[in-house]
Amino acid sequence: MPTSNKKRCFTVMIVPHSEEATYSLRIPLFFVQIAVALLVLGVTGLCVLSYAYLKAAAEAEEAETLRQLSRAQQEEIDALAVETQKMLEQIYAVDELVEMVKEKLELEPGEIESDLQGGFTNQSANNNPNVLYAEEAQGTVRSYDSRSSSGGVMDRAVDNLSVLQSFVPERAETLDAVGEFVAQAEAKPSVWPARGRISSGFGVRRIPYSKSGYQFHTGVDIIGSYSSSIFATAPGTVTFSGYRGSLGNMIIIDHGYGYETYYAHLADFAVKAGDYVGRGQTIGYMGASGRTTGTHLHYEVHRNGSPVNPSNYMKKQ
Repeated sequence: MPTSNKKRCFTVMIVPHSEEATYSLRIPLFFVQIAVALLVLGVTGLCVLSYAYLKAAAEAEEAETLRQLSRAQQEEIDALAVETQKMLEQIYAVDELVEMVKEKLELEPGEIESDLQGGFTNQSANNNPNVLYAEEAQGTVRSYDSRSSSGGVMDRAVDNLSVLQSFVPERAETLDAVGEFVAQAEAKPSVWPARGRISSGFGVRRIPYSKSGYQFHTGVDIIGSYSSSIFATAPGTVTFSGYRGSLGNMIIIDHGYGYETYYAHLADFAVKAGDYVGRGQTIGYMGASGRTTGTHLHYEVHRNGSPVNPSNYMKKQ
């Protein structure tokens, strides 16, 4: 039996097929353990390197995908910059149209239509330094200067010239919208219906023909001379002209776009139901018909069926 301090080892025997002598190789167990440990370390290292390589390759692929996405987003940003520029120029043009309309609305109603038909294009165009106009025999062609110094955006601005020129037919739609805006502004009451002063305003007040109690006054009372002229405060169609209870002789005018005006306590009429009247046209005469404490005009403005404060629709005299 071997002693405990005898070194353990492996013996490798080589036996040739010939009659030559047999060879034996003694390998200490220590070297075998070292070889196995190195093999395990090598396999482990190979696995770690393979994992690191695969992870790096996946990250590289993801980075390339992100770069492609970034390039695509940058192209979208450039295209959006061009579209935004186009929209800004259109907004500037429309803003100038609106400003022009506001100026025109300060003129007489007859002047608005004639001025819109003439000189409309030049006035709305020449004030905008960002828009270039070239008048041709077939119509108007618009091109735009880019606000960006980026060559890509500039190239796209040139490439999209045909798209930007589509604003020409859109201008016709804008003119229609402006015409609608003018019509709506024309329908809005804006002048005093009579010469005089306001004796009772819109809102809660003490009942004038009673010693006590309050009522909501749905209009304004204007004191003036008996039989003085009452004027239409906006163009429209007379929908009622007759006697109505405590309001006496009354005229109602429908101006469109939800606007109606009431004129009550009249002495007499100058128009009848169905007549079309213009702003400032005489429609009746101040009186004291119906239930009233004296000569005056009771004037109401209705918007979408509800009475509103007429003072907000009466320009200062």
